[in-house]
Parts: sequence; structure tokens; C-alpha cells
Amino acid sequence: MPAMTRSGPIPPPAAPLTDGAVSLRRRRASDLDAIGAASHDPEARRWLDDEPMDAEARRTSLARAAEAWRSGRAAPLVIADAVTDEPVGMINLQFRDDAVATVAYGVFPAQRGRGVAPRAVRLLVGWARTELRVRQVLLEADEENLASIRVAEKSGFRRIGSRTEPAGDGGVRTVAVFGLDAPRS
Repeated sequence: MPAMTRSGPIPPPAAPLTDGAVSLRRRRASDLDAIGAASHDPEARRWLDDEPMDAEARRTSLARAAEAWRSGRAAPLVIADAVTDEPVGMINLQFRDDAVATVAYGVFPAQRGRGVAPRAVRLLVGWARTELRVRQVLLEADEENLASIRVAEKSGFRRIGSRTEPAGDGGVRTVAVFGLDAPRS
């Protein structure tokens, strides 16, 4: 299946998106050590199909992120502490078309359980709706990933379905699909 995208480049936020506790901003070279370390975290590995970041992935990371913005495929951002600007996670808006996008995120191990993910999701969704005019945002989580399901619910998403798909271990997993539609005007 071809990659899904918007009809043109994605304009990044003019300034970091923030609620005073977390900020969402573009990825920087100074973030790559933390991103690389987090990609090897066993809890994250449990839910992701992506390979952990190796030297080649790290070398090309910024160029791949820039291409995602240019192509209209995705808007990859870093979740940063709003005070220190240190990276605490990652969040990505992946486009199905101009009106529908999926949000994916990961919080670095030391920051989990502090409300970072729901804050980041709410910031990203607000920006997607107001600046990018996205009508529907989807959030998908493995049914066994209770932390991500709680993030979806805390962020105002409602479960709209599920699907099964092959799991990395050769089995099958069930993915819960949550949706958040733009308010009707």
C-alpha cells in the first residue's frame, strides 16, 4: 500500500506548542542520544514494530524527519520539558489524507506516569485541528497496552473499533482504534 500523505508539505508550528509543562518542537541533533536510548527500552519494544535505532538510523534521523514534513506524510515532533527543553518523548502526526491523521507517541522511561503523554496528545490534536484543519484524529493502541488506552481516554478519544493484525512474534494482536472528530460548527 502506498504511503498516505496530505496534498502538500506540512507547515511546522511557528513556535513550540506548549502548555507550560511540556512543549512539542521539531527534532534536533542534540535530541538523538535520548531518542536512540529510548528506542532500545524493553517496554517500548513490547509495543513497537520499529527496529531500535542503530548508527545508520541515527545518522539519517534528521533528514528522514525533514522529508516526512516536506512530503506531507507526517509531522514528527519531540516532546520536551517546557522548562528545561530536554527531550522526554516523541510524538508524530501521520496523515491518511488532508482531513484524517493518526497520532503516535512514546514517553521516555524516566518520564512515564507523570501525565506527559496526554498533555502532548492534547497539544498535538489542538494544533492539527486549528492550524492544519484535520477533521478526525485517530489513535491506535494494542489492546493489551493499558497505558496507551488510558492516554487515549484522558485525551478525549472514544473507541470506534478494533482490528487484528500480525504480531512481531508471529502471532496475532488486536489493535483498539480510537477517534476524535473536530467539533461541528
